[in-house]
Amino acid sequence: MPTARRLALAAAIILPTVAIAVTSFAQSSAEAIMSRKPAELIETLKNPAAPTFEKAMACQQLARIGTIDATAALVALLPDEKLNAYARTALEAIAGPAVDEALRSAAPKLQGLQLVGVINSIGQRRDARAAGLLKALLDNSDPAVVSAAAGALGRIGTPEAAGILREAVGKNLPVKEQIAESCLACADRLAVGGSKAEAVRLVETVAKADVPKYLKAAAIYGRLRLQQAEAKVLLLTLLESPDSVFFNVGLAAAREMPGEHVTAALAGVLDELPPDRQALLLRALGDRKGPAPLSRVIAASRSQSPAVRSAAIYALARHGDARALPILLDAALGEGEVAQTAKEGINALPPGKDADGAITAKLAAAVDPTATISLLELVGARGIAAAVPEVLRAADDRNEEVRLAAIHALGRIIGVEELPALIGRLIAAKTPQETAAAEEALKTACARMPDREACGGRLLDGASRAPMASKRVLFRLLASVGGARWLQAVGAYARCDNEEIQDAATQALGEWISADAAPELLDLAKTLRNDKFKIRALRGYIRIVRQMGIPADQKVAMCEEALQAAQRDDERRLVFRVLANIPSARSLSLVVGRLATPALKEDAIAATIAIAEKIIASDPSAVAEAMRKVLQAGAHGEKAARAKALLEQATLKSHPISQ
Repeated sequence: MPTARRLALAAAIILPTVAIAVTSFAQSSAEAIMSRKPAELIETLKNPAAPTFEKAMACQQLARIGTIDATAALVALLPDEKLNAYARTALEAIAGPAVDEALRSAAPKLQGLQLVGVINSIGQRRDARAAGLLKALLDNSDPAVVSAAAGALGRIGTPEAAGILREAVGKNLPVKEQIAESCLACADRLAVGGSKAEAVRLVETVAKADVPKYLKAAAIYGRLRLQQAEAKVLLLTLLESPDSVFFNVGLAAAREMPGEHVTAALAGVLDELPPDRQALLLRALGDRKGPAPLSRVIAASRSQSPAVRSAAIYALARHGDARALPILLDAALGEGEVAQTAKEGINALPPGKDADGAITAKLAAAVDPTATISLLELVGARGIAAAVPEVLRAADDRNEEVRLAAIHALGRIIGVEELPALIGRLIAAKTPQETAAAEEALKTACARMPDREACGGRLLDGASRAPMASKRVLFRLLASVGGARWLQAVGAYARCDNEEIQDAATQALGEWISADAAPELLDLAKTLRNDKFKIRALRGYIRIVRQMGIPADQKVAMCEEALQAAQRDDERRLVFRVLANIPSARSLSLVVGRLATPALKEDAIAATIAIAEKIIASDPSAVAEAMRKVLQAGAHGEKAARAKALLEQATLKSHPISQ
């Protein structure tokens, strides 16, 4: 092999090994450092021969401990470009004025990034006594230092810091934008601390300073939030500003500034704005908390501008009352976003004869299909039961879309007495879409019915005269309603001579909502002559065992019944899966008894092990016996390993070694 190739191969083998060794060394070294006592960590910092890595780890540990004794050793590391950040992190975590004094003393001796870092730490600690030092640093020749000093003053947020920043933002400094941003941060701090007047003064200075427009806008917005109702005149001035940036600031504040007199002032300025701005302000009025100026908004809903009308509808939908109903109704009968907004507003109105009566009257007079559909949606959404006669009339309309909307609404408004009418729509459906709509509406209606007994009676009566397709639907609905009387009736259908009816009835019984269907299903599984329906009935029975909240002992008994009734291994396997989740000696015995059946052996082994793992603590003797049988049956691979482990555990538990 050539020398170069041998060297490359050696490097490929050695280098990963070296990397792993270095990593392991670093980890063990770090762990050793972290376990040292504070005094030992401080000595590590002072030791000139200590590696940088060890000093960094010592700083990290001291940041967790936060001992004042480490202050001097940490400050000594601040000039080190590699350790400055580590030392500052530890210093920031130590409480007390001594650290603040140490950072202030260290700052004049540093420059560049090390100085910037210390300034940031001073700001992080919000050291108010550093204001004078930071003021002097605003004249530093390094823009990064000036920016850091301004940022620290902003975080300190005292009146003294505010005065320094207010003076600085008026100067032609290289980082004027950063100083203005620090002014805004300082104003926030002042406001939180209760110095609202000083905060207002600071943001006013920024608003008048020679800074970019976005900072002026932020300052004005800050003043509006600070002064709120007191700044009403400023708010109106912004809304009338030709500059879109300042108009948008006013718009944002219009949504937030509280008070009915502010609302009235906003309404008063509407007529002075062009249509596009009127629309925006109307939407802002809609977003405000508290009552809206309804008279003014109602007037705007008649505007020639589509944008203004749309915005007025939005505001009425959010804040309207009965006065707004006629306008919202007219808007709701259209199309698009405005119509949808109007519908949402109508639906938000409280239930009452005025609103519901107006909708019903409008529906009775409606001719246009689009308007009729919109009104039917409103009737359904508001649950207007008084509109049932009008909705039933619409359910016979020539227009299919109208019929579908009416059927949908019926599901939301009919009572049990009108249920036959909806069943009739299912039976008389003219299209697949109408059939689907009627089925969905019946589901909705049945779920709403408080009288389940009466509901089931109406469904069963409808099923007795319905054609086969509708009978299937009604049987499924009976399954969702439940009830002993209807269970027996559907069971009788399942035993009739008509195969189609048997099919529909057994399908419904298999989906029955309650566990009381279990005896009926088991009897059908044993007595029906059609194998397909017998299997379906047994699977429905097993579903009840698996899904319903039945006591464990009863579940095991039902599983035993299912195993006796089962004629196929597929159903037996389903029973095994149920038993696998029932921790008892009886469930264990049932699956162990099937280990000798070749076709079921693997499933029986899996279920036996699953049960054994759950009951080994409570019944180790039964587990030991079962695991011997599992191994005798020929368990292999992972199952054999689990069985052996269980056997060993069970044997030890059954015969503990005496101490």
